[in-house]
Amino acid sequence: MRLGFFGGTFNPVHEGHLALAKEAFRTLHLDHLWWLPATPWQKDSRDLMPPEVRIKLLRLALTDCSRMSVDTRELDRKTLSYSIDTVRELAAEYPYDDRFYLIGSDQWNNFHTWKDWQKIFDYVSLVVFNRNGQIAHPAEEVDRFIEDRKISVTMLPMPALDIDSSRIRQLIAQHDWFDPFLKTALPEKVFQFLCLNEKTKD
Repeated sequence: MRLGFFGGTFNPVHEGHLALAKEAFRTLHLDHLWWLPATPWQKDSRDLMPPEVRIKLLRLALTDCSRMSVDTRELDRKTLSYSIDTVRELAAEYPYDDRFYLIGSDQWNNFHTWKDWQKIFDYVSLVVFNRNGQIAHPAEEVDRFIEDRKISVTMLPMPALDIDSSRIRQLIAQHDWFDPFLKTALPEKVFQFLCLNEKTKD
């Protein structure tokens, strides 16, 4: 089978994320896609929604997507979570399947800072989403590594959706539920859940 694994903070999941997942499904001919919510060591966890909330919102967003699931292993770990640990586990669990690991262009630019980044290619095929039709380029050492070893990295164009995650979080913090951007940027069930819970608190 052809399996996709989509990592990110999903803080919160929005229509842009869903568009990326559907593009990967279509282009890579995936049989199933797992979403891997995480709390990256590079980010300040104080800026993130609680893990249980992000998981709940993801599951709501995927209610009608029968071939997409949420994998919580990175949030379940009690220690710092690194991608190398995840891809090693995935290779052990799906040894006979094609495994595609999806990352954004910003992550690709910083790929050389990831723990044991050289070993990641041993376990998965890397897929990079490119913004605004521009090809993302990693650090020179990563470029040399993949060229020397003839490693293929798939580049996928990101759908042209103007969705700003920081603006979404700002509007949620302000309880600005009547802003039209917020309602269109969030999946319907995610919007309804957040709106209802905030009103309940009031």
